[in-house]
Amino acid sequence: SRLAYLLASIPVTLGCLLLLTPSPLLTTNASVAALLKWVQALPDQTNLLLLIALLLMFALTGSWASWWIFRRRNGLVALLPTGTILAVEIINDIIPGPVFFTVVWLAAAASVLLRLNFVALKEGWRTRHVPHAADTGWTFGEVGIEATVAILAIAFLILPPLSSDDISGVLIPGVVHADFVHPFGLGSSSQSAATGSVGYSETVRPGAQLTAKSKTVMRVDGDSPGFYPYWRGIALAGWDGIQWYELPSTRDVPVRLQPLLAAHATLPRDDLAPSLRIQVLHTTFHVLVPPEQTSYTVFSAGEIISVDNQPSKVRGIMTSVGTPLNTQGPALVNVAGDNLPIASFDTVDKIQFAKRLQAPYTYTITEAVPNVDVQDLQAAGTDYPPWLDPYRALYHNGRVAQGTGQDSQIAELAQSIVGAARATTPYDQAKAIESWFIEKGRFTYTLKPPTAPAGVRQLDYFLFDSKKGLCQDFSTAMNVMLRMLGIPSRQMSGFSAGVLDDKTHQHLVNAVEAHSWVEVFFPGYGWIPFEPTPDGVNSPISRPQTLEQLNAAAPSGTDAASRIPPNLREPAGVAPSGSSQGGFPDILRPALIVGGGLLLLLVIASLLALRWLLAARDIPRIWRRLLFLGDRLKVPRRPGDTAEEFGGRLAASLPPLDDDVRQLARLYTRASFREGGLRADELAAAREAWSRIRGSYPRLVAKAWRDALRRGRVLRAEGAASESHEPSPRR
Repeated sequence: SRLAYLLASIPVTLGCLLLLTPSPLLTTNASVAALLKWVQALPDQTNLLLLIALLLMFALTGSWASWWIFRRRNGLVALLPTGTILAVEIINDIIPGPVFFTVVWLAAAASVLLRLNFVALKEGWRTRHVPHAADTGWTFGEVGIEATVAILAIAFLILPPLSSDDISGVLIPGVVHADFVHPFGLGSSSQSAATGSVGYSETVRPGAQLTAKSKTVMRVDGDSPGFYPYWRGIALAGWDGIQWYELPSTRDVPVRLQPLLAAHATLPRDDLAPSLRIQVLHTTFHVLVPPEQTSYTVFSAGEIISVDNQPSKVRGIMTSVGTPLNTQGPALVNVAGDNLPIASFDTVDKIQFAKRLQAPYTYTITEAVPNVDVQDLQAAGTDYPPWLDPYRALYHNGRVAQGTGQDSQIAELAQSIVGAARATTPYDQAKAIESWFIEKGRFTYTLKPPTAPAGVRQLDYFLFDSKKGLCQDFSTAMNVMLRMLGIPSRQMSGFSAGVLDDKTHQHLVNAVEAHSWVEVFFPGYGWIPFEPTPDGVNSPISRPQTLEQLNAAAPSGTDAASRIPPNLREPAGVAPSGSSQGGFPDILRPALIVGGGLLLLLVIASLLALRWLLAARDIPRIWRRLLFLGDRLKVPRRPGDTAEEFGGRLAASLPPLDDDVRQLARLYTRASFREGGLRADELAAAREAWSRIRGSYPRLVAKAWRDALRRGRVLRAEGAASESHEPSPRR
């Protein structure tokens, strides 16, 4: 049978490869030529090769397990490969699916180990000619199953869950996070998945759903920005019709990377407004989640001037430095030791920490927020510098994912909106589009936007059919309309301002407050935010109309009302994660969890004890229960005792059950030495006597434990008294 199993695994493996791997063999036009062409194209299909490798790996691990189980009977070695693969998947994947496979694997592993151990025991008994009861296998299996259930209950219900954060980057510097390169999207399909647990993403895609769970990501204190109620992370300029991406570096769009900006050093940039028209703020961020979940991003409320206590690296457009030949990726600038003058960025899209950090960590920034009124923005004009061309073009270098969809209809819609509003300046046109989206009843904000039908672009489906979307749907639609009007804009990804704690004066930023919005460039003032999402939480920024009103208005802090949607807020009375306030709830929650776990353990132990008592239906098991009771009651067992001698002493300690105990002792002796064992009437009499004893069994065991505890306290007290009466030694 073992050989047949091994031989059958070969065609099963080949069958899995043929059925699960997309190839010409599964099509109606299968031919040798098509198969050869498919094989020649395999080296360029990384995902397909990886799928084939995974199937082969599963087949090999199955063959390995079958060989070691059926041929060598070594369960630990057999289960080692599959256990290792499952452990790596659990550590690196953030989805809950592997939990089910973990339970299945543990149950199967326990069954294999139990069976192999029992087979080894039986072979040892047979070799040594040791007799054993006919029901030993059932007893062994029952105990093993009960132990397995207890272990699984402890592992998944009592112990805290393991973190799914990828720790490979800590162990091996430079390693790539596993989630965002997952080839089949089992955890995710883009870089957003690596950070999906906190909502923040460096890739913005219309139609995506919010998967973050409610937890505090960071606490922010310092100066409150009056006219920028967001914590910006990354600015995305590239749009391919499906998603937003970072601009690649080309000769026409010179994207540059400064690999190290020292702490406290001023960031060289030319896109800040005049000093009289900006607010210079100092803000401190206390980040509570691992930096991998935020892509090591330096968040800010405006344009960063300096990161005051951490080195950082800067990415942005820089036209003052030419593009080197044959360079892949952004060219490095302002490198220490290159003896070149410091070059300034035209605009900055992303700033990240330059060194590895561990949560929680803190950093402080100096930043600039435009302090500008409506009249100045209306008069800003359209004298755009050349480096803004990628922010005005809808598709950079003609990069389109799957056609332009309904772009012409979107352009007509944008023209009709600004025409109906009689908006002529870029600011008025942006406000008109913003107001059109947030008009009550026009669109519906939802955390789970409907998916577009096959062949329909998600943006088109949102605008013209479903009219339901998340923040990235609204901001994408506004950005596309602005660029069709020739207005430079970019897609922002980060967090909304959060909840202002009146006691600590800190903004508590939650994972479900991850947000996307729009920034529009105005000459002389820089990037100005706009809010087209009607989520009832974030709202358009209300700016003073004139410079006099601007100077008279004190910048208002973020409203203390919660910016978290009601259905995603943390439970009332529970302090946000990482908050030092509300210490009692932070203690109460773990206490309740521990108490519930202990109660569950008590229930499991009670059920197992009840199962142990009820399972005794034959005379050997009943006698073992009586031996256990005698040990608890401290009834002496002497070498050479017969069952009736021990039963007599046990019966003397239990006067109400004297006859039943003595009867069971006699019947056990007959069952052990009479050929053929007990008759049916004797077995029925034994079960009847045991049922009467079983009713008092828990009470007797509990009494024995109480007496043991009492004796222990008396002995300790007597020992202490004897020590106090000992004469003190002479000096």
